[in-house]
Amino acid sequence: MRKTPLILMAAALPMAVNAANTEFSYGGYIKFDAMYSQYSDGDMTAASGGRDFYIPSTIPTSNNTAEETSSVDFNARSSRFNFKTDTSLDNGQNISTFVEMDFLLTGDGNEVVSNSYNPRLRHAFIKTGNLLVGQTWSTFMNVDALPETVDFLGVSDGTVFARQSQVRYTNGGLQVALENPETTVVGVGATDDSGIPDIVARYNFKAGKNAFTVAAIGRQLAIQDGVKGGVDESTMGFGINVSGKIALGQDDLKFSYTTGQVARYVGLASAADAMRDADGDLQATDVSAAFIGYRHFWNDQLRSTIAYSMLDADYDSDNVADTTEASSVRLNLMYSPVAKLTYGVELSKATHKLDNDAEGDLTRLHFTTKYAF
Repeated sequence: MRKTPLILMAAALPMAVNAANTEFSYGGYIKFDAMYSQYSDGDMTAASGGRDFYIPSTIPTSNNTAEETSSVDFNARSSRFNFKTDTSLDNGQNISTFVEMDFLLTGDGNEVVSNSYNPRLRHAFIKTGNLLVGQTWSTFMNVDALPETVDFLGVSDGTVFARQSQVRYTNGGLQVALENPETTVVGVGATDDSGIPDIVARYNFKAGKNAFTVAAIGRQLAIQDGVKGGVDESTMGFGINVSGKIALGQDDLKFSYTTGQVARYVGLASAADAMRDADGDLQATDVSAAFIGYRHFWNDQLRSTIAYSMLDADYDSDNVADTTEASSVRLNLMYSPVAKLTYGVELSKATHKLDNDAEGDLTRLHFTTKYAF
């Protein structure tokens, strides 16, 4: 009987030795959001992610046939938790890991009794030396260029935004990555039929307090039905992104411009990557997306950001009933009485238009309280 504890201790010894060379840390934040939203052309369903944060494609549209509606939403679903390890190896190298979760966009849970929601995976990656493998921000995306907004993302229609599995190599300011491919097709949705990974090259550079990024991407857009004699089409897509932050004293100006056949990478995939023409050939969607945001510090505790963002999609044919335009403007006031605690209020106005001329507007007043730890 007494041998069991000794055996367990012996089994745990290697783990204890490894732990002696490993630093563990955790972080995240608690965020409460309260929103009053008005929709010009119909109701946004309670299950829509657009009730939690701004997703351009979820704004209801009509040809002036739907009535104006409104909704009030309280939630804490964007609260997140992360866990990190750093391990020093005997050969002098370092291995780090990072895992993060929040509760947005999960299907389970409701607001009737308990508001219970499943966690979702945001990041899970391993980094050693110049190599990163796992799921994290796409190399095509510049997180540091995002303006400060009360909304979870704010400039959704104008920014590159994607997290996905990848293999990334970094050498100074240069980054090269192979990333998980995906294609969205009008009337079909996501196909997951690409035969090669998305290839991204990016270069980051600084000039004083200013920071800039230039990125390029090449990708295969594909669709197949798996049936002999069925649809098996592909085409190539390319895109570029230029983004950065310009310091203006204590204030800052952030911007981004993206163009090419990169529809799923911008606007939270509001526009489809491609469509099939009359001959069944796959035709890529050309998109342009941009945002600009200016942040002004009134004092050490009080600041405001005004931001504008837009998306324009051009399909090979007309009247495909998919997003062709989206734009938004927002103004906020953020107050941090102590470090890591922020209260914020934001007023935003957004427009969503389909290429069959159906359109709709969203007006939202958004309050938040956030504590980072």
